[in-house]
Amino acid sequence: MMASQCRVQTELLGTPSDEFTQLIVAGGIRDCGLALSVSAWLAGEVRQGIDLAADAAQDVRHGHCSPLASLWHALLLVRVRDLRGGARVLADAQGHPGADDELTAARLVCRAELALGSGDTGEAVAQATVGVRLAERAGVHALLPNLHAVLALGAVRQSDLGTALGYARLLGDDALIRRTAYAPGQSAWAAAQVFEAATGPTSVAHLVERLIVDDRLNRELLVAQPAAAAWLVRVARAVGEEKLAMRCAERADLIARSSWGFRAVHAAALHAGGLLERNPDKLRAAAALHLDRWASASASEDQAEVLSEQRAGRDTAVAQLRQAAILYGETGAVRDLARVTSRLRDLGVRSGRAMRPMRRNGHRVGSLTDTEFSVANLVSQGLTNDQVGQRLYISGHTVAFHLKKIFRKLEMSSRVELAGSWSDPDGRSAGRRLSGGARAALRIRPLRVAVVARSDAARATTVGRTRLPPHA
Repeated sequence: MMASQCRVQTELLGTPSDEFTQLIVAGGIRDCGLALSVSAWLAGEVRQGIDLAADAAQDVRHGHCSPLASLWHALLLVRVRDLRGGARVLADAQGHPGADDELTAARLVCRAELALGSGDTGEAVAQATVGVRLAERAGVHALLPNLHAVLALGAVRQSDLGTALGYARLLGDDALIRRTAYAPGQSAWAAAQVFEAATGPTSVAHLVERLIVDDRLNRELLVAQPAAAAWLVRVARAVGEEKLAMRCAERADLIARSSWGFRAVHAAALHAGGLLERNPDKLRAAAALHLDRWASASASEDQAEVLSEQRAGRDTAVAQLRQAAILYGETGAVRDLARVTSRLRDLGVRSGRAMRPMRRNGHRVGSLTDTEFSVANLVSQGLTNDQVGQRLYISGHTVAFHLKKIFRKLEMSSRVELAGSWSDPDGRSAGRRLSGGARAALRIRPLRVAVVARSDAARATTVGRTRLPPHA
């Protein structure tokens, strides 16, 4: 796995900077303000990029510019988390006559990013999945990296690591054949999150370094993703690179100073600076200022961690963790929710069990608790009870206890049956994705439980969601 990750990371960092201009020209958009907007945005000029995009969108209405200009304007508004403005521009663009697969795929990019920014991870994944199919059918391959990035981030948040790794490799392929020139930083960052979740921060140290020191990658990423600066600072510190963390925080602050009036950009700078300085006041301000609910939850979690380190304000730390848990739950970020739940448990707080229906491809899979859901997903991938316990920070005996309840609720009798019914986004069962060794491991570890009548809902499949290593 590590060799494969190294190859993908090398590909993600390989897009030459002069390809930005080449692709803008190749896209046939130099005859209107759209090209100027793209250039300004990639240079980190947030306000100018959005203003030029708005002007280009006006030109669309008069027939003087590509209809893609309106969608570009909507996308930029979404990225600075002006979600209402982005949704309004996107709705206006819906009425453009002569829409084809290319325009529809571009709209789906906007819808997917709008859903992710709004905290609806499931909807983001659904829109991006359809977008990939349309983009491939229309031959608009330049849109694929944006869609693959949404799918990778969605899978990480839902703790479906197998799917996330697949999309990370697709992002590497996109970079290899020069599809990521419009969003090289975002593509590399999405893949980095996947690899960090799978194998820890050390495995992405080189990629994180390039995302920070390469001005081209760093500018494009920080203006487009409000959560990126804090994530980079966190991982840089985790691998002992304080200077890199400082450089990233300084760059985020510089972008914020030149982008006055854009709340999401300022929240990102406060978040990165608060992490670097271990300043709970800045982190609290960032959590309040973030318009992205997932990013706000992340800032609240970071504030709680700093307060715990400083052995000050336990009650405040607990309150922030509870707030983070609420927001992670609302955004479908089950991986993050499980981590926060574990931290609350370490502080002696029982967060309760969220009995809510889980869905995959529109189907319900019983009323599993978050922990039961995580256990079921990991077991379906062929992990032993001890391996599952290591992922979830619980004992192997506790895993066995949860597994018995899972079998009873889903009316199953073995690990093999569970794996066979657990599907990935393409509709393949987990059992079909397992290696021969994993299948054998499943077969030798059956648990005998009473089998009761199974409802149709319990037979359906759902997105895998597991507890992974700590927030890094």
